[in-house]
Amino acid sequence: MKRILFAAASVAAFAIAGTASAQSDSQSVAINGTVAPKCGVSAQSTTVSLASDLTDADARVRTAVTTEIADALNGARIIAFCNGVNNSVTVERSVLARTGSTGNGLTEGGFAQFIRYNLDASINGLALDSTSTDGASTVAQRFGGHISLSDSNTHVRFQQAASAGAPQPATGGSSATATNWNAVTDRRIAAGAYTGSVNVIVAPGA
Repeated sequence: MKRILFAAASVAAFAIAGTASAQSDSQSVAINGTVAPKCGVSAQSTTVSLASDLTDADARVRTAVTTEIADALNGARIIAFCNGVNNSVTVERSVLARTGSTGNGLTEGGFAQFIRYNLDASINGLALDSTSTDGASTVAQRFGGHISLSDSNTHVRFQQAASAGAPQPATGGSSATATNWNAVTDRRIAAGAYTGSVNVIVAPGA
């Protein structure tokens, strides 16, 4: 009887000792990754049309044309983003040119066949670039992080440029997108269809 009790007591003591020596352990493993600098731009509409004649009753270019172009572009819902810093942004505008125009000067009768205008572009209040200056602008901040077509703060917004923004009959530009078109304010505009374009170019900073 005594031997049996002794053996049982020994087993109980061993179990208690085993419980006391058990330990928890852990190991943390770090996860590393990268996000490369990226930029992008898209538009919900790639063609816009102005509703009104570009000229008044005297065939002179109307003063509201630049604002009407800006409003039409805003309606196209252009969305741009750059997730890094010191990004390159270029907004190019092509002058409005009469279909069939050749060269860069006046047409028969001394009529102008090109209309110069300039736009300032921004996104959520951050200035991006102006078509009144040559080349790209460096935008130090990230922009376009919020993805939403319905929120106007995500869209590139256009307005008449503070510099040379008013629409003017023009001649002499070295290319359709050049800033060296000369205003010839004493000219009427030749009849015809006029086309132009605005191109937004974004590239990540180094």
